[in-house]
Amino acid sequence: MGVKAFIGKRRVLKLCASFGIAGLAGLTAVASGASLQISSMFSNGMVLQQKMADPIWGWATPGAAVTIQFDGHTIQTKSNTRGQWMAKLPEQNADSHPQNLMVSSGGERVTFKNILIGDVWLCTGQSNMQYPMAGWFGRKNLAPILAKAHHQDIRLYRVPMLEKYFTGYPKSTVSAHWQICAPKTTAPFSAVGYMFGRRLEKKLHIPIGLVESDWGGTNIEAWIPAAGYRMVPQLQTDNRWLKTMLPEVMRERQQYLRSMMHWSQLAAACLARRLPCPPQPRTSDAIRMPHAFHYDFAPTGWQPDGHQNPTTLFNGMISPLIPYGIRGAIWYQGENNVLSHDRKYYYHLKALIGGWRKLWHQGAFPFYIMQIAPFKYWQGGSYEPLVWQGEEQAAETIKNCGIVPTMDIGELKNIHPKNKPAAARRMADLALAKTYHMPGYTWSGAMFKSATFHAGHVVVTFEHTFGGLMVKGGGAPDYFELAGKNGSYKAADASISGNTVVLSSPAVAHPVMVRFAWKDVAVPNLFNHGGWPALPFEAKIVTKSP
Repeated sequence: MGVKAFIGKRRVLKLCASFGIAGLAGLTAVASGASLQISSMFSNGMVLQQKMADPIWGWATPGAAVTIQFDGHTIQTKSNTRGQWMAKLPEQNADSHPQNLMVSSGGERVTFKNILIGDVWLCTGQSNMQYPMAGWFGRKNLAPILAKAHHQDIRLYRVPMLEKYFTGYPKSTVSAHWQICAPKTTAPFSAVGYMFGRRLEKKLHIPIGLVESDWGGTNIEAWIPAAGYRMVPQLQTDNRWLKTMLPEVMRERQQYLRSMMHWSQLAAACLARRLPCPPQPRTSDAIRMPHAFHYDFAPTGWQPDGHQNPTTLFNGMISPLIPYGIRGAIWYQGENNVLSHDRKYYYHLKALIGGWRKLWHQGAFPFYIMQIAPFKYWQGGSYEPLVWQGEEQAAETIKNCGIVPTMDIGELKNIHPKNKPAAARRMADLALAKTYHMPGYTWSGAMFKSATFHAGHVVVTFEHTFGGLMVKGGGAPDYFELAGKNGSYKAADASISGNTVVLSSPAVAHPVMVRFAWKDVAVPNLFNHGGWPALPFEAKIVTKSP
C-alpha cells in the first residue's frame, strides 16, 4: 500500500472511530499498534474501588495469555477470538499507600503507578454538574476553596465531550486519564463533584476517586442506554426509534465509510499517476430525531444536535467507563427536560438507573439525584414541577436512590446558581447517611406522605421531618394551594402541627387536590428540623367520613 493510500485509510479509520462504529475501530486498534492495550479507564494515579473484585480489561492478540500483577497477587486470563480480555482483581480494603499494577502479554508490559484504593463516585448530568471550580461566563468562581485543593488522596478523571456528536454504537475508550487533585487539575473539574468528594474524603479518611462525565444543555434521553429503554414500557416511542431509525442512520454512515475507504485508495492512485482525483463522497449530517425532541419554545424550528438522540451520550461518554468499579453515582440534570415539557421524567430516570445498573453488573449501587433549583424559565407555566415530581418519585420508589432539595439555594434569574458548596455538602451528607450509615446527617427534605379532608380542613402529613416542621423566617407556611372538582387551584391558609400542615381555603369548600410549591419560581419557607427545605408535590386528598 502506498504512503498516500495508507494516510487515506488512517483518515477513514479515525473517522469511523469518531462516529462510534466500534467494530471497525476496535479491529483497527490491535492491528495498527501494540497488541496489548488496556482500557482508557486505567492510568497512573487511579483509584480502585475498595471491597470489590475490580474488573480490569483491554485488548490483545486473539488467544493471547494476559497476566495482571497487583499487591502480590497474580491473575492470568486469555483474550477471546475478538482480542478482548477481562480479569478481576482480589478485593482490597481502602489503602492510601501508592501501589503499582502491571499487565503483560507476550513480550509487552504496561505498568500503572501511584494507585490508591478507596471509593469511586461517578458525577454526571448537564451544566450544573459541569459547572467547574474555576467558574465560567464571568460568574463567581470558587477561588478560596480552589486554592486549598491539594489532596493526594483525591483523584480526578474527567471525560471529554464527544469530538463528533453522533455516536450510534457504544464506544470502548475515551481520551482521558486520572489526575491528582491540585488547584490546576481541579479548576476545570465539576464544582459539585469536587466538593462532594472532598467532604467524603474529609469525613471517611479514605481515598476518593471522582469520575466526571457531563455535558451542558443535554436531555436525559441521550444518557439512557438502549437496555434501559427496553426495560420501561412507557418509553416505547423512543425504543421504536432505536429499533428502526437508528439502524437506518448507521447503515448510511457505514456505507459512507466504505465509500470513503474506496475513494481514499482511488485518490492516492490518481495522485501517484498525476491524474485528476474523483470527487469525495458526501453524506448528510442530518439525524432524524424522535418527535419528542422538538423543543416547544423554538419558533425558528431549531432542534438539538445529534448528540441529543436517545443513547448517544451514554454510548460516547458512559459506556467506555463500564464496568470500572464504582461506589455510586450522583446526578444533576433536568433543566433541558423542563424546556421540552417532559411529563415522563420519572420513567426516564427509571430507564437510566435501571440500564446503568444492568450493564455495570455491580448491583443496585447508590444513585443520588440533585433536584434542579427554581428558575424563571422564559416560556412560563409550571413545567419545572413536572421534573421535580419525577425526581422525587424516583427517589422514593427506586431502590438505593435519594434526592437533595435545592428550593432555597437557587437563583430565579440564573439557571446556574452559584451556591455549589451548599448543594455539594447536602449531596455528601446524603451519601454519608445512606451509603456509609453515619449518624447525625440530614439526608432528605420533608416529603409528602398523605392528605386527608375532615371538618373543613385538609391535613397534610410529611415524612422525613427529622423531628418536625418549621417555617424559616417565621410566619405561616406558603405556596400551598387547594382545588375542588373543577380543578381550579386557590391559595390556602396554612399552619404547622408537628409533622403536619393544616390547610383551609374559603374559596374551596370541598377540596379534592392539594399542591405545594407547584411553580417554577417557588421559593417556599417550609423546612424540616434537619434544616432542609420541603419538596414540592401535587396529590389527591382523601375525604374522611364524619
